[in-house]
Amino acid sequence: MVLLALAAIAVGTMSILLVTDYALDVVLFETISAFATVGLSTGITPHLPPAAEITLMVLMFVGRVGTITVASALALKSRHRHYHLPEERPVIG
Repeated sequence: MVLLALAAIAVGTMSILLVTDYALDVVLFETISAFATVGLSTGITPHLPPAAEITLMVLMFVGRVGTITVASALALKSRHRHYHLPEERPVIG
């Protein structure tokens, strides 16, 4: 769980650093704050480009939902049915 959280924060930080020219400490504070849904900011959020804002929104959503929930939703896409539907056509009339 911790590794998934660290990976999400690292990917978010790197993607914001690629599209902006802010320092690492400011961007890292923003991404950790977004992932933890704390509500703190360094004041750079209104000046971010749309791609960085979308990255922060995704981090807020993943942080709110939880890393275990997101990982299990991605891992359990294919379900095994525990029942079998009837395959015969009933005779009517």
